[in-house]
Amino acid sequence: MTIISPPDARATGFRHRLRVRRAARRATNRPAAVPPVHGRGALALACAGLFAALTGCATKPANERQIGDGGSLVRYSSSQTEVDLTDAEQQTLRMLSDRRYADATQARVLDAVAGALRAQGYAPVTVDRDSGLVEAGRSDTLIPKWRQLLRGALKARIGMLPTKPDHERVTAIVTVRAGRDTHVAIVRARFDRTVWDSAGDSRTKTVMEPEYYQAFFAEVDKAMCATKCEQ
Repeated sequence: MTIISPPDARATGFRHRLRVRRAARRATNRPAAVPPVHGRGALALACAGLFAALTGCATKPANERQIGDGGSLVRYSSSQTEVDLTDAEQQTLRMLSDRRYADATQARVLDAVAGALRAQGYAPVTVDRDSGLVEAGRSDTLIPKWRQLLRGALKARIGMLPTKPDHERVTAIVTVRAGRDTHVAIVRARFDRTVWDSAGDSRTKTVMEPEYYQAFFAEVDKAMCATKCEQ
């Protein structure tokens, strides 16, 4: 007669625990399943990845200073960027922004400068006679009202749209001082332009167009009668 002994409970428990540990180890090393993304979710994910890549790779020029950051993927505010002039642009600006007027007092030139700015649509115009400083500002819309309304409707329906310049403000800063000769007045003008886009971000840089300064000094010349005056 053959007697079959029952299995060892201790050995059976050890093997069971060993199998459980091996199964847990395999489950840990197995890569997690990622649910597939279809439709609009896939498109949004792809656009977000592309935007992040472009934002991360873009580098700003050395003469640009961002004094405000509205976020990249998640917009929580607007950003403000100031662009400094290069050395070459500063030299060009000196040739554009300076004008000398002979046989003129500082007070007379200050009045002529203020009148020229008002004639060009700047308001308000402030004159500080003690420091010889004239400051003024002018705001302009860069796109017509109907395009603003159309863009707003499209943005509300579609969502994300590329930004476009929306409006600008030009600030005039003009100094008038007496030259070495007491009968000579020196005028130095600078115009700074700030442009806002449709997202509310702004970009400020000194105006470098020669015709901008030529038009301003032409108005001052008329007021000073430096050229033939209109009767």
